[in-house]
Amino acid sequence: MDSTYIGVSGRLKALSQDFLKKDDFDDMYRRGKEDFVPALSNTSYKEEITDLYTQYKEPELVEAIINSHMMKNVRNAVKLIPTGSRPVLEAYLSKWDIENIRLILYSKVRHFDVGSTDAFLVIDRTMPVSTYSGFITKEDYANMIAQKSVEDVIESASKYWYGTKLMEAINSIKGLADIDKALLRVEIAYYENLLEKFRFYNGDEGVLYRFFKELIDIRNITTAIRFRENQVNDGLQFAEGGDLSKDVVNSILTSSASEWGSKIPYNVSAAIKIYQESRLLSFISTGMLGDLYRKYLPILKSNMMSLDYILYYIIRAEIERKELLAIWFKVYNNISDTKAELIRMTNYVDI
Repeated sequence: MDSTYIGVSGRLKALSQDFLKKDDFDDMYRRGKEDFVPALSNTSYKEEITDLYTQYKEPELVEAIINSHMMKNVRNAVKLIPTGSRPVLEAYLSKWDIENIRLILYSKVRHFDVGSTDAFLVIDRTMPVSTYSGFITKEDYANMIAQKSVEDVIESASKYWYGTKLMEAINSIKGLADIDKALLRVEIAYYENLLEKFRFYNGDEGVLYRFFKELIDIRNITTAIRFRENQVNDGLQFAEGGDLSKDVVNSILTSSASEWGSKIPYNVSAAIKIYQESRLLSFISTGMLGDLYRKYLPILKSNMMSLDYILYYIIRAEIERKELLAIWFKVYNNISDTKAELIRMTNYVDI
């Protein structure tokens, strides 16, 4: 037992009592979209609803509430991370900065207004101005959104390593496809950084390392399918460090969807069938992540006095976000139960 984690685990276990339960999600699933926010107001989301209700309208309001609540939970965990464990978890969490930069760049190409971009940022909106949390600050995001062009956004982000990577492609970005290509470099750098920052601090983090390696596999599979769907022929930008070889991932890129079940090492047969009908990659990516979480979360949760439990808490917050967004997507767009069930994380993971 490492005494470093005694207070951390106890605090996070207490905070985890605010997580929603399966029954809560099922109740919201049965409600209509008019009841979604009122139902949330009776939970730990009340603070975000109070703060944001007058700032945004549905559907943007719901995403702002859910994203902000998750990042508040994440920030609570970040504040408690022991010094020796901080680099790897901050490397893991930098994925949200990458997603936010992606959103801002897409918005510039599509000429969305500031409000439409800001509402979908994955940030803690309750965080005081200038508070350090290990992420890009709210002020810097506001500055990026205020820029007039893609080039200006990248230059304003260059103080962070994400922007430095994007600067390598700044002269070739003309549209959404070019942004995607540039962000692939950032994605690869993200996974390289994640494995580079990993250290055996307490000696029992092997499960964490295996989890990260499978995240890389899922990223490579997802990219291969995306390349195939978009008929990209530039060659797959492969992230090293996973268990699946480049040859296996390339075989997914060159084969039909009906063959993927035998190549993808996750239970996604139902998701592939829906994908063939809808062409929405989210069904497959959710299925792979769900399988991954089902495998690792019980182990991470059981290792209370370790870095594993901190990551469990963070992933549990991420699962709650995914589950609520899936339910909101279902009730707001009135999609079928068959499709909705495949993007609900609680159908894959016991919480």
